[in-house]
Amino acid sequence: MSLPAIAIVGRPNVGKSSYLNAVCGRRVSIVESTPGVTRDRVAVTLEHEGRRFELVDTGGIGIVDEHRLDEHIERQIDIALSNADAIILLVDAKDGPAPLDQKVASIMRRLKKPMVLGVNKVDHPNQEYLAAEFFCLGLGEPNPISAKEEIGIFDLLDQALDCIEELGVDPEGEARPKFAFVGKRNAGKSTLLNTLAGEERVIVSDIPGTTRDAVDVEIQFKGRDFLAIDTAGMMRKSSVANSIEFYSQTRTDSAVRRADVVLFMIDATSAISKVDKKIGALL
Repeated sequence: MSLPAIAIVGRPNVGKSSYLNAVCGRRVSIVESTPGVTRDRVAVTLEHEGRRFELVDTGGIGIVDEHRLDEHIERQIDIALSNADAIILLVDAKDGPAPLDQKVASIMRRLKKPMVLGVNKVDHPNQEYLAAEFFCLGLGEPNPISAKEEIGIFDLLDQALDCIEELGVDPEGEARPKFAFVGKRNAGKSTLLNTLAGEERVIVSDIPGTTRDAVDVEIQFKGRDFLAIDTAGMMRKSSVANSIEFYSQTRTDSAVRRADVVLFMIDATSAISKVDKKIGALL
């Protein structure tokens, strides 16, 4: 039986990735003030108070992506919602109810799935009154939380878990082998991972730099379970143009360190590049 899944959704920049990182106790998703940083579904298997489940970060609903990947991002969100057993919908207390929040709420109501509403960025108890404004969404009790200050994050998670009747248990706690897919940009890492997974698990595009986070994907192949880690394409340090690319490279480095096996992919249609040689030397 596959683990139950809880999807974190909302419009861009409400703190979905910050919430995932706070619950996990480590940086899993890239957090930036730039809207649309998260593109793929970033899933983490967690155990909380004896309950085992998958927590899934998603891209912002309604994002306008700088590289015209809007449709790909929306499709990943749709898949996450379809597979979710419960949903955590996050909104931004400081912005108040926005028109896009109303649109997201309308989508959530049509899904008819268990859902809890988290009002993020309530960083101090004297700001809790801000949550009351979100009763207008018609999604039940708005729960004030702060991913930044880690206030109320597990209370919200407990509510989502209580919506799920059956939670998976891993009695043996057997660790699955981890395979990291690394290489320069557009070497085909995401394409190979999707082929092994048998679904569009990560976004594939000809646009360099599509993958930003290190994305963990549970795969069963020929009767064996393993964890595949898709990574951002590696590049020369001098080519790193902004903080998003810097954090992407950091996630890739971390993925290599925690992997049991590294699959180094090279584009056979191009000559071996300096970046390929440098990656090979690092491994």
